[in-house]
Amino acid sequence: MIQDVRTSKALDTYALTDRVYEKLRSRIIDLELAPGERLNVGQLKEELGVSHTPIREALNRLVSERLVTVVPYRGFTVAPLLDARGVSQLLDARLVIEKGAIERAVTAITPEQLAELNRVTAELDEMAAEQTLDVAAFNALDATFHRLTIAASGNPFLLNAFDDLRAHIQIARYYRGKSVGDARQAQAEHRRLLAALNDREPDAALQAVTDHMCGVYDRLRAGAFTTEEQARTTEEQAR
Repeated sequence: MIQDVRTSKALDTYALTDRVYEKLRSRIIDLELAPGERLNVGQLKEELGVSHTPIREALNRLVSERLVTVVPYRGFTVAPLLDARGVSQLLDARLVIEKGAIERAVTAITPEQLAELNRVTAELDEMAAEQTLDVAAFNALDATFHRLTIAASGNPFLLNAFDDLRAHIQIARYYRGKSVGDARQAQAEHRRLLAALNDREPDAALQAVTDHMCGVYDRLRAGAFTTEEQARTTEEQAR
């Protein structure tokens, strides 16, 4: 009986931590909690009506996702947005992972995996066809699309590298207010990659994933960074 009570309390704590985590994560991605903002555990406790424990556990999960930073004796802070150079480096790293995975996925992908990719792509098409874009839902399903292509390589280390990079989480913070047009451009790029996988064309697949990463950066660069940052990044890439 005592064990049952302890188990029930543990499950309640996990569920509460999950709820606090999701709420804080959404507020950070939506920029309701500004980059660089100090996160006062006591203030969050009062605001959310929970104890310190689930707040600290949720914040530590966000630290692991690089959405929050922590400094001993100073506490938690919302992580700053990546600058143009940081985003460029992030997408470069993601491209290395995705090209390595796609090269193998072209021959290793199963009919079941292709069917799932086609299903996800069709769902993304429906989102992109709407007059108003649900940015959070589109970004989450976009991450699923890419994770499926990497999983199709059959290499768990590439999949772990993709997960550890958490690129979609960082990029999501830039997409508040993005247009349906951006989603439709991304979908055209997804469609080219999917077609290459369906046709098992390695060269076309590698070109498609490269073009997509360039497209992602161009769409971010169009409004997210200052002219000075863009110029500095372009100059460094040219070296």
